[in-house]
Amino acid sequence: MSTTFALPRTAARSEQLTAASQRLTLDPFTDVDWERPIDDSAFHLPPEFLSLYGTDAWSAMSEAEQITYSRHEMAALCGAAIWFENALMQIVLGHLVHIDVKDPMHRYLLIEVADECRHSSMFGEYIRRGGTPAYGPTRPLALDQSAEGRALSYLLILAIEELLDYANRISMRDERVHATSRQIAKLHVMEEARHVSFAKTYLAEIWPALADAEREIVISAAPDLIGAIVSLSLDPAVFDELGIDNGFEIARANPNYCAHVVAGLGKLTTFLGGLGVIADRTRWVELGLVAT
Repeated sequence: MSTTFALPRTAARSEQLTAASQRLTLDPFTDVDWERPIDDSAFHLPPEFLSLYGTDAWSAMSEAEQITYSRHEMAALCGAAIWFENALMQIVLGHLVHIDVKDPMHRYLLIEVADECRHSSMFGEYIRRGGTPAYGPTRPLALDQSAEGRALSYLLILAIEELLDYANRISMRDERVHATSRQIAKLHVMEEARHVSFAKTYLAEIWPALADAEREIVISAAPDLIGAIVSLSLDPAVFDELGIDNGFEIARANPNYCAHVVAGLGKLTTFLGGLGVIADRTRWVELGLVAT
């Protein structure tokens, strides 16, 4: 899998994505208006997307408190996104070592790493200007460069990208959302679509080449890996900071929040079902990653 042009469909897609990146790559420090204050003049995520929405804890807040809470959840999402982008870059950089420099994959994956550097800078700028703590996961990431380990790594990338993409697409179109948050969401959607395209093409092409035992490892590990990504997207520190008693537990059990997780992973689980990764839905249902 590391020889030049060993994956012809992925190589061809890499050339297309490199060309698309040359046509449109955005700079968050010129394409986002950072002169606009990140204040509580508007929600920072659509209210229905917030993890406490629809609960008694949500109803107990005034609208001003709900908006402040949305700013903290947006900051926590940005903090998680920085961790996610860092994980993605480590995966891609580890993969690049094994790719011939003449393979089109090599050039495109370097572009992808550059994209993620800009995105992390953008998320960090929101947190710095937003007046919240520096939320974010601290869990270390261990990379496995075996064939099945790399397949799982790209599944992790897809889980990250699809969850963020779902939140961003909702936010960028909602006029109730603060203009800075909408600009961030729009920029991220436009560039992450290319990353998703690469990961899906790569996984679809390597999956048939894996040995039966390697595929079994991926099938067994995938739901817990993706479940871990979902768990990192909800930060208990937000509720502690705002003094919301049992807020984290309430949010995790909130049917509205759980429905958004399933919806956010919908494209991924459909894709994995087509590959045969979701051969047995039981564990996926137990973890709340697919609908019953």
